[in-house]
Amino acid sequence: MPCYNRQDYVGQAIESVLAQSFSDFELLIADNCSEDNTAKIAQEYAAKDQRITFIQNPRNIGICSSLNSLLLKAKGQYIKFCFSDDLLAPECLKVFVGIMDKNPDVSLITSFSKFIGDSSEIRGESFFPGVGLLDGEKYQKDLLINGNWVGNMSCVMIRHKDLHIGLFSHILRYWSGDHEMWMRLLGLGDAYVVPEILSFIRSHKGQESSIHAVDFRLITERLILTDMAFQFPHIYGEYTRKEKRNMQYHLLKRLVREGYGRGGLKAKIKMLEIGLSDLNKRRFVFLLLLIKNFHRLFQRGRWS
Repeated sequence: MPCYNRQDYVGQAIESVLAQSFSDFELLIADNCSEDNTAKIAQEYAAKDQRITFIQNPRNIGICSSLNSLLLKAKGQYIKFCFSDDLLAPECLKVFVGIMDKNPDVSLITSFSKFIGDSSEIRGESFFPGVGLLDGEKYQKDLLINGNWVGNMSCVMIRHKDLHIGLFSHILRYWSGDHEMWMRLLGLGDAYVVPEILSFIRSHKGQESSIHAVDFRLITERLILTDMAFQFPHIYGEYTRKEKRNMQYHLLKRLVREGYGRGGLKAKIKMLEIGLSDLNKRRFVFLLLLIKNFHRLFQRGRWS
C-alpha cells in the first residue's frame, strides 16, 4: 500500500485489509513523505497489529519507485495491491489465494470492481474480454490492442516468484506502468477474472490520475508502449504487420484529435513533436491525418 496525502482515506483502506477473512498476510505501507497526517495514521495502525510494517520513504520518490520498493521488501508467496484510497471486500484475499493455489499457471488475477466516491460505476463482465481462466498468450495481445482491461492495481494479485521479469517501468510511470507490467506477466502465464466485486476504487479529485493528467501524457505513453511491444516480441508477443499498422494508425488519430481539440499554438507544437518523434515510424500516416484534420478544423477556428 503506497500512500501520499491520504489522511481522509488511508484508515479505511487499512481497515478493509485487516477485515479480510483470510488473515495470513503482511501489510506493507510506504508513505511517500505525506504533508498531512497520513504517516501518523498508518503508524498508529502498525503499532497495534504486528502484521503491518510501516515504511517512511526518505523523500518523495514517486509512485513507481514507491511501489517497486514495496515489491522488493515483500516476503509473501502472493502479492496483492491496494492503494491507500481504495477498499477490498472482506473475501478478496480468500478468493484470490484459493484461485492461485488451484491454478499454478495463473500469473495474474483481477476481478470486477465498483467505484465509490465521485462515481458509482461498476466494472463488470462487459469491461473484460471474458471471465474465469483466460489464456495468457491470447489476452496479452488483447491488452495492447484493446487497452488495460485488467484494471486498477487495487484489483490485482500476482505471484512473488514472477518478479524475475522485473519491476514497474520508470519510462511509463504515470498512466501505463501497470498496463505494461500486466502484459509482461501474461507472457509468463494465464489470467483469471473473478466475476465478483472484490475491490472498491475511490474516485475523487485528488487522486494520482487527476494530478498527472497532463496534456498528451496518456497518448505518449501508449505510443511508447506499442513501440516497446513491437521491438521485443519475446516479451510482449508477436504482432502481424496489419495489427501493428492498425494500432499505430488509431493512436496517431487520437493524437491529432487531441492536438486540434486543445486551444493555443503550444498544444499544436507539442502534438507535432510527439507525432514526428522516433517513438513511431509512420510519420507519413501522421502527416496525412494532420493535413486532413487541419483543413476541417481550421474552418471551425480551432487553431487559435
